[in-house]
Amino acid sequence: MFLTINRDALLNPLLLVTGFIDKKHTMPILSNIYLKKHGNEITIVANDMEIQASVVTQAEMSGDDFAITLPGKKLQDILKAFPDNTDIAFEHQDNRILIKSGNAKFTIQGLSVEHYPLLKITDSAICEFAIPQAQLKRLIAQIQYAMAEKDSRVFLNGMFFEIKNGMLSFVATDAHRLGFITHSLDSDTNNCSAIIPRKSIIELYRLLEDSSDNVTVKVYPNQICFNMPNKELITKVIDGKYPDYERVIPLNNDKLCLIDREKLLKAVERVAVIGIDKLKTLTIEISDNQLLLSCRNDDHEESQDKIEIISPPNVQLTVNFNINYLRDLLAYAANKELQFAFYDELRSVLVTIPNETNFKSVLMPLRP
Repeated sequence: MFLTINRDALLNPLLLVTGFIDKKHTMPILSNIYLKKHGNEITIVANDMEIQASVVTQAEMSGDDFAITLPGKKLQDILKAFPDNTDIAFEHQDNRILIKSGNAKFTIQGLSVEHYPLLKITDSAICEFAIPQAQLKRLIAQIQYAMAEKDSRVFLNGMFFEIKNGMLSFVATDAHRLGFITHSLDSDTNNCSAIIPRKSIIELYRLLEDSSDNVTVKVYPNQICFNMPNKELITKVIDGKYPDYERVIPLNNDKLCLIDREKLLKAVERVAVIGIDKLKTLTIEISDNQLLLSCRNDDHEESQDKIEIISPPNVQLTVNFNINYLRDLLAYAANKELQFAFYDELRSVLVTIPNETNFKSVLMPLRP
């Protein structure tokens, strides 16, 4: 017997790092997780050659120190099959690993750690800073929905990260919508920028906690490292030039409407109950401090709802949006009220938080 440990003490950190593991990777060892025991500490590492996530967990356990790789998803499923808070025993049998608890037994194939390709950092950092985990998690949450997915323009399949004059900025866009958010850093650091892949942003968000503990961010020429207490994520960056996002943020939208975010979100969800057309069109009409929402499907069925807003006098506007894009914005924006700045029915709409400059979202209307 080479390890006995509480099931939850191993499963919980395993769940944090296996989100991006492919069960049938072209390199079989990359379907495995790297497992290393040293004393009462276990390090779990997952890696797909572009992103590497590691978690260190401390718990009561018995057995000799070792390092091995095991099928990540399979090990996760096996541990889930055992009851909560039970002790799990691992035994080494030739090249196979026996996992048992009570009368249940599983035998799986391990692979040598010598062939596991751990990511290494070989360059010097271009810049480095620290930020509370909860703060970084909040910044990412408010705009991550706007990242593209599987776009032929690879640089859109990620989030643009930039430090300029002590300000940390994140930008995400899929060319139909854009999210922009900034945060002032407490300490001086060099100006730098990079495009972080979508998958890396999703995994980083999983690792971040609502904690005041800092995450230390180190930017390298081709990588970024996020170091948290007992956790680390190393990711390659996307090679490419991010578009000039400042050019698409409208500056002349003068029709300002103040809208309760939650009321509008609930109204959008209500009208979305009816099957909407192929373009997922949501029509909003603004007049006399009221906003009318309506949807129509291919069977000519309709849904409507109306909420009170604060709008300029004598303004009448009818604008079509992709309902999912508007719903994403409303679901993740972290403020009670939002300001929608319109120009006309065809130009981009700028959404901001009243009296704040650190958050901007841009939505392209659908053509009538």
